[in-house]
Amino acid sequence: MPSASENQQALFQVIFSETGKGAAYLAEEDGKTYVVHNGSAGKQYATVGAVSLSADGRRIAYGALEDGKWRMVSDGKEGEVFNTVKSPVFSPDGKHLAYLAMKGEKWYVVVDDMPNSGTSGNYSNLQFNADSNLIAYVENQAVNKRVRLIISDLRFGSQHVKQSAGNLLVASNDKTRLAATQIVNNKLRVIDFSFAEPEVVNEGQLYDGVDLLAVGDDGASVSYVAVKSTTRFLVLNNREEPLPEGDLPGLPVVRPDKKGAGILMARPNGVFLRQAFFHSTEKGKMYDEAANLVYSPDSRFYALAARKGQGWFIVVNGKEGPGFDRVVSPIFSPDGKKVVYRARKAGKRFVVVADTNGKTIKQHPEYEQVFQPVFSPDGKSVAYGVKDGRKLICEVEKLD
Repeated sequence: MPSASENQQALFQVIFSETGKGAAYLAEEDGKTYVVHNGSAGKQYATVGAVSLSADGRRIAYGALEDGKWRMVSDGKEGEVFNTVKSPVFSPDGKHLAYLAMKGEKWYVVVDDMPNSGTSGNYSNLQFNADSNLIAYVENQAVNKRVRLIISDLRFGSQHVKQSAGNLLVASNDKTRLAATQIVNNKLRVIDFSFAEPEVVNEGQLYDGVDLLAVGDDGASVSYVAVKSTTRFLVLNNREEPLPEGDLPGLPVVRPDKKGAGILMARPNGVFLRQAFFHSTEKGKMYDEAANLVYSPDSRFYALAARKGQGWFIVVNGKEGPGFDRVVSPIFSPDGKKVVYRARKAGKRFVVVADTNGKTIKQHPEYEQVFQPVFSPDGKSVAYGVKDGRKLICEVEKLD
């Protein structure tokens, strides 16, 4: 990828697409900010907001401030003037762009430069469906405080509305299903349904409180934390298991086999893994920090990043890998036989491939920055973006 000219200063914020095939970063010159996308510099603005890339990395969108007004800039084209714009989201096929905008006293959802009718409240949680022909979002009405969940076509002509919804709205990874909270007689329940048939709803039990809503990779399993009276539960597909005392620093993670779910829990003396709904011989080791819980595709293994003292390491089914200055975001290979994660040591960052005992198989080359890896379709290689000086590069490496 071509580098910027010598008078351009690359900022810390670098964005790679989901596939690692496209990249963008912010740069400054003479007090102005601009975006460099796939080697091409855009127009300079007073300020640039959040940057979003399409999945294939070919398209880009970001809010830009000029003369006190905001516009959404898409592929170099400036949109309508608003008081503010935010949350640009591309559809899965990359053909459509949605974002939130405010003009006067009203907020709008804008899709392909067309705003909806707006609300004096606000909107949140924009979600496209897998076919890129529907969008879902939450509307908070200012006058009567009602919350509505809306599933709409992209021209806002045909809409399905669910009243008394909560602010939580989560889409499955494959963008075919949605899970949300719903308020019923001052109680909360979780509902889930498909984009294609939003009128067919699975309704969960009523609780005093619901939080940390997650949808499994199968698109059908729903897990969350619920409170009934003084008891806190981890819920998976309407099954309940009481949770022990402890804070909850992250979302529950559903096992691919749907037999259970795991969640990290924190106490004053450390963080441990709680696995629910199935028999586990894992005693839940205590770590100073832990994050990024993930399960293998066959559910035989889990992995997480953990810290004891100054050292970070990978943990696979309780077995600890070598120590680094930092470890983040483990993922399993499609065959479940390898774990890939990013690590940092002595200021350099790199990708590590490990076996299911946490033992290092291969350490990839070192770079200034390394971004989240993705697997090739055959599962034999891994691709990821790197920053090396002024260069932004997509690397593809064999797993072995």
